[in-house]
Amino acid sequence: MLAPLPTPASAPRGEPSLALPRSFWKDFSQRHWDREPAVFKQPFAQHFFTGQEIYEAFLEAALRMRRGEYTTPLRFFIEHEDGPDGLPHYGMVLFPAPYLPTREDGDLPNYLARLDKLLGGKRFGLVLNRAQGFHWNHWLQATTFLSGLYASAGVPLGSNDSSIFLGNYRYTPFGIHKDNSHVFNFVVEGTKRYSLWPYEALSGRDEVPKGVSLIDKPCSILLRDKQEEAELLSRASFLEASAGDVSYWPVSYWHRAEPTEGMSLSISLGVSFSSPHFTADAPPHEWPGRLRPTEMPGRRSWQVPASVRSALRQRGQRKALLSAERESTADWVRLLTCGALNGAPPEAQETPLSPDEWIRAHPERPIVCVPLPDKQLLVSAIGRSSTLPGSPLLRRRLERLVSSLNLGKPLSVSALEQAFFSRLPSRAFSRASFRALLDDLVRWRAVQRCPAPGRKSR
Repeated sequence: MLAPLPTPASAPRGEPSLALPRSFWKDFSQRHWDREPAVFKQPFAQHFFTGQEIYEAFLEAALRMRRGEYTTPLRFFIEHEDGPDGLPHYGMVLFPAPYLPTREDGDLPNYLARLDKLLGGKRFGLVLNRAQGFHWNHWLQATTFLSGLYASAGVPLGSNDSSIFLGNYRYTPFGIHKDNSHVFNFVVEGTKRYSLWPYEALSGRDEVPKGVSLIDKPCSILLRDKQEEAELLSRASFLEASAGDVSYWPVSYWHRAEPTEGMSLSISLGVSFSSPHFTADAPPHEWPGRLRPTEMPGRRSWQVPASVRSALRQRGQRKALLSAERESTADWVRLLTCGALNGAPPEAQETPLSPDEWIRAHPERPIVCVPLPDKQLLVSAIGRSSTLPGSPLLRRRLERLVSSLNLGKPLSVSALEQAFFSRLPSRAFSRASFRALLDDLVRWRAVQRCPAPGRKSR
């Protein structure tokens, strides 16, 4: 199960990257992908997740929860030792605000010290799902790592997600279970030890539904007592990883985190070939399970992949369904511009652009223009979008604007505006709307302010 150490790929300057070389992914695909678990020892020379970045992601999630955004995917568990025959159990705190980070904590060690005092020494677990939506660097690290997997295995179109686990809990708070995702687990601090079972080892238990395969679906195992736990552990295999290591197990494997010394901090990056999360509320329909890497938004002009377009057209045969087709198309485009991750990174806090400023886009993260039903146009980047009027004349201008930005070169805001409105009828599109679109792109981090050519940034 111990995999060879790959040669790390060099990271681009200015941004964190966890991209690994093709040789790593070729070996991984041949030996491990959807076959067996593995541990990769210290594969990254730089840009690995840090405790401070994780603290900032938790803090952002906690601030949103305190603002009343109760859909924030944050869960806090406290360990209780009075379970059956000495098995600890974990209660989820419904209103966890007192146990969450605050700005006054300042950093992860201070937060943990306050939490230990608040809990009176009780063990705990803090879990944040969709973590890429709470820290920009986290999104960059996840997408750059997954780019190599996408190139070798295709692009999974399920609810691909990053989850952070922090705590001194003895066992995974939700026990022995399996997910609907292949899992890459990154140990940031401490040590993680996992027990693992292939699907067939536990699929015959009474609590596992019969008559349907759960090999790629979530399910949990219910332990009765310590004796049963010991019997199951005698049939398990184990992975142990330290800070900087990455573990992998296939979607079919049952697993549980086992006791280790002290506090641990890890990130589980799951990739799934099930239907995307936003299709759950739509009528049943056949969606593609994966895409080719070349069908993702790229440097050249891009359109929604043919397999997705075909499925959308079938759903929108009647005119009454055009609105649903439009909304579904927007959902798909946002998913794909987000690197097929379930949730866009947080917006940047930026002031509006002024005409004398310069901006540039990242050529590896293109902005896309996609026509929608009823003569509308969707402009999307990094998991966010704006819907604009789509008349033929305006569409050509918007597509030309996006093409210019996607070159990745410094561009003058005033020059872009002048070129956009040259010989454009005054009622076709307002200058305020144009500036609002550029400001949107800045907030989405699709474009960034930059110095004018020949000038050095301060």
